[in-house]
Amino acid sequence: MGYSPDPAARGRAAWTILLLLLSTSIPTLAAAAETHPWLNTSYTPEHRLHSFLSALTFEEKLAMVQGNKSAETNACIGYIPPIPHLNMPGICMGDGPEGVGNNLANVTTFPSPILTVSTWDTTLNEAFGDALGAEHKAKGRNVVLAPTINIIRSSLWGRAAESMSEDPYLTSRMAVAVTKSIQDGNNVIACVKHFAAYNQETNRFGLAPEFDAVSAVVDERVLREVYFPAFKAAIQEAGAGSVMCAYNKLNGQHACENSWLLSDVLKEQWGFDGFVVTDWYFAQRSTVRAALAGLDNSQPGGDWMEWYGFPDFFGGLLEDALGNGSVSVSRVEDMVERLWRPVFRVGGVDRPSSGLAGIDSVARTQEHLDLAQTIVEEGAVLLKNEGVLPLGLGEEKVIAVFGADAADQAAVTELHGGFVLDTTMVVQKPLDFIRARAQQDNITVLYSEAYPGTNAFPTIPSSMFGPEGLNVTYWTTTDFSGAPNRTVHADNITSQSYPPDIGAVWPDVFSSRYEGTFHPNASGRYHFSLSGNGGGSLYLGGRLVADMAGSNFGVVVQGVADLESGTAIPIRFDYSMGYSVDPGTYGITVGVNIPAQNPSLYEHAVATAQSADVSIVFVNDAHTEGLDSSLGLRLPGDQDEVISLIAQHSKKTIVVLNTNAAILMPWLDNVDAVIEMFYPGQQVGSATARLLFGDVNFSGKLPITFPAASEESPTASVAQFPGVNLTATYSEGLYVGYKWYDEFDVTPLFAFGHGLSYTGFAIGDLSVYSDLDLRSDSTQVAVTVTASVTNTGPVFGKEVVQLYVRFPEAADEPPKLLRGFEKVALDVNETATVRFDLSQEDLSIWSTEVGGWTVVPGVYGFLVGSSSRDIKRQMNVWLR
Repeated sequence: MGYSPDPAARGRAAWTILLLLLSTSIPTLAAAAETHPWLNTSYTPEHRLHSFLSALTFEEKLAMVQGNKSAETNACIGYIPPIPHLNMPGICMGDGPEGVGNNLANVTTFPSPILTVSTWDTTLNEAFGDALGAEHKAKGRNVVLAPTINIIRSSLWGRAAESMSEDPYLTSRMAVAVTKSIQDGNNVIACVKHFAAYNQETNRFGLAPEFDAVSAVVDERVLREVYFPAFKAAIQEAGAGSVMCAYNKLNGQHACENSWLLSDVLKEQWGFDGFVVTDWYFAQRSTVRAALAGLDNSQPGGDWMEWYGFPDFFGGLLEDALGNGSVSVSRVEDMVERLWRPVFRVGGVDRPSSGLAGIDSVARTQEHLDLAQTIVEEGAVLLKNEGVLPLGLGEEKVIAVFGADAADQAAVTELHGGFVLDTTMVVQKPLDFIRARAQQDNITVLYSEAYPGTNAFPTIPSSMFGPEGLNVTYWTTTDFSGAPNRTVHADNITSQSYPPDIGAVWPDVFSSRYEGTFHPNASGRYHFSLSGNGGGSLYLGGRLVADMAGSNFGVVVQGVADLESGTAIPIRFDYSMGYSVDPGTYGITVGVNIPAQNPSLYEHAVATAQSADVSIVFVNDAHTEGLDSSLGLRLPGDQDEVISLIAQHSKKTIVVLNTNAAILMPWLDNVDAVIEMFYPGQQVGSATARLLFGDVNFSGKLPITFPAASEESPTASVAQFPGVNLTATYSEGLYVGYKWYDEFDVTPLFAFGHGLSYTGFAIGDLSVYSDLDLRSDSTQVAVTVTASVTNTGPVFGKEVVQLYVRFPEAADEPPKLLRGFEKVALDVNETATVRFDLSQEDLSIWSTEVGGWTVVPGVYGFLVGSSSRDIKRQMNVWLR
């Protein structure tokens, strides 16, 4: 089959040989270039590619299309070994979009991409992409599994922070900036993901053991105008070398075996000549269908694939398909050609990454830490300010800071997905930096935890279940159906409490129900946590307290209950393992924070608030890949109540949000300022203090819309999100994000593009010049829009001028579409002119009748403003 009996050992030996070769003298390499023309840099990348391919045996080629993953290659979660006898490096793939992931140390924890995009600054996103590529290369990778460029269809999506925006134009511009800069100068490949219509975690690869994934039902026009543009731009404008196909089905077909998606659209229509790689483990479901559809590389391969009942589809099964003629030799040749083309194109052969040898290198630099801080300063969004900010103008003598998120539990990155899990990471605590900055103005800073944080709490001690303990009943189904397998006694509810033989029945599955009595040992509010993998629901007295709808990774959800000491209450916990993906870690642990452990938590918070001139409350959620929000858009636990309590006793209140995406704000009218920082990375402390005290002016703008109520969103129905019977219906059509609010005249809590500043801006002098020729090149300038912007306020600031286009009624488009933006830095009273050049493509719609793009003649409106709901100037122009 082309595999070594010990692929990990073969990989280590190969890298040892390759590193020795690369350490030899230049004449030796030059000599090698004479006999190995693919190493000769005087040839074009394409010529070198084909020279290399001609030197490979077919057995070697066949081994390259299937990942060669093992525990020893974890630095490369996707791995193709080097070819020492040809002086060629291997291929080492790794996560992720927020920095170097997969538990590698000495890397930078950057802000989440949604915050990076909140800067509305393509230059800063280019710097971020360059740093991302450099750190991945330093850790041995040459394929960066980033950026994530799926549209944020719903803020309930667990991976919203890992992606960019609800708008295809904004996402496209940032996708190009990040993708191009990952590759340029770093000799690594960017893998844009996840193609296509991957917009939820729920049922993304289905429940065990069938793993029947959710199908996104989306019509072609919506795909072309909303969910495809960022991928098309990343390929055609940034030259992305790789595309990852998604877990989900698209209109009934798995994305990784959808020939219309991968071959017709991606490769033929868009001209993509790199490689399509699976998402890990669950995305590929076949050999022949996937190969013929256009899938080029299967990952990760190895033992863990077998754990879930999946074979190496492009291993022995592909050999069988070649033998019976189901897959042609030329298709495999094409897979390998596509795999190596971008490696040559980005210079990955001449300046290779170190592969497995890079695992212990230090990638984090001061320059990257400074960049991470700058992103926070440029991307944090001031949502509301009733004159309380900036601080330090002489009115405040005492500032009170609240929340574990400001101290030891700062939520700076996702737990999984775009995550960085670095044991050497030093997180700047906002509290420390606020104290240091306040001291410069002789301001005293107080602190109160107010809320015990969003981490997992200690396991409920067995003593709280009384002498009778717990009874746990097991079923060998995921939904408690059929005859119970057994009922046994348990001391507590932990992921290790199930009988070993039950956990070993895979691929058969199990569910379990814990029942007993909970004995509160103190009166007050109890905070409960569910942490682990799978699905679980905690009930007290028949009331649902906490619910984990189905987690693929080890995440945490919380709930609260007010209980009386000495009053026992029935407890029940239902668990289903069917949604977990971590081998050997099935189960959920139920934890508790007992009032007796912090009897004066709320009293101390109230007293602290009453003692201060200003209260700053830090709150957060803890969303991640593998789990959509089961809380709706509420903050975990009772954080909303804590904000209201503190605001009730404060002179002025500021709320700082570290969240995955939009949340509801039932306390909004009772606070004076709100700041959204999403997941801000490890340099959060200094940036937060500088923004609060006005050392840096706010200039971030929202890349998503914040709804005023859960039901006031484009995907409010269950049929739309997360779907019914494994079908998610995209019935909102083109009306995603702000377009839905415009179309149905619904007022959002905060609009797309919204963000305040410590200064003011005026937009004027709008002009529109049209030279649209429907016969001309669609990429040439068709319309030019200019406008002036002036800083009318008291301090230096930056404004993001946004251009929206209103299409003719016959186009049947939403009321307006973003078609340009520019971030402008201005001193007091300074004026600048912004210019937007729109191509015919920018003014085109997808026509199902003609099967292509077309410009609809008629009256176009060009609207310039500071957000989608704050339009300052507009002008109509007839285009024909």
